[in-house]
Amino acid sequence: VQLEFQGDDLKRRVGNPNIHSVLEYSSRTGVTRSLVKGGTKYHQMLLKAFAEHLLHTSLDAQRLMAPTLDLSALRLGFDVPQAQVDGFNVLQVKSISMMSPDNRLKLDCTAMAASEHRCVTDLLAEKLPGPMAENWMVTAAQINLYYPPEPGKARAKVVTIEITRKGRLNLHKFDAAMQAQLEGYLVALGILSKGQTLNPQEMRTSNTSNLQPAYED
Repeated sequence: VQLEFQGDDLKRRVGNPNIHSVLEYSSRTGVTRSLVKGGTKYHQMLLKAFAEHLLHTSLDAQRLMAPTLDLSALRLGFDVPQAQVDGFNVLQVKSISMMSPDNRLKLDCTAMAASEHRCVTDLLAEKLPGPMAENWMVTAAQINLYYPPEPGKARAKVVTIEITRKGRLNLHKFDAAMQAQLEGYLVALGILSKGQTLNPQEMRTSNTSNLQPAYED
């Protein structure tokens, strides 16, 4: 019921409020993504209605937290010999984000063109050694992998990996072959585990004998 003024008169109207929401469900893994305003309460309401009316079951949805990645290996640059075997001749950590141990200061650094493709971590060790020496946590990085320039061309083709500690990764932009190749490099550095996936549609819950939808927002 809504009360509205029309001039000096107070009118009562009966309305039907709409709550816009989106739900994505994987029948293979039981993982559900929901998008709805209002917080956890509304996520749970949406999932409960979905389970009861479409899956004909009841559930206790548990939130899936995105995996965190240890990016500390990038402090030493991008040391992956296989990448050079695959044809890349320059491996550069182009930019890096770091957080102080007390979480009070964040540092974003980028290697400029004048650095001639040196890793930003090498430049930090020279110009601003504090964060490296004090083991500030690496929260994000951009890695540029350069192919040798083609004959007659000055600019080299570059493949860019963007990765964050919270598991955001841009490998979906590449075809399947290149994606597998780049994943292999991250496995070699210890950032990803072999066979690890950050895609909820491929992620199985721990109890595979009794899969239940879980929500992720």
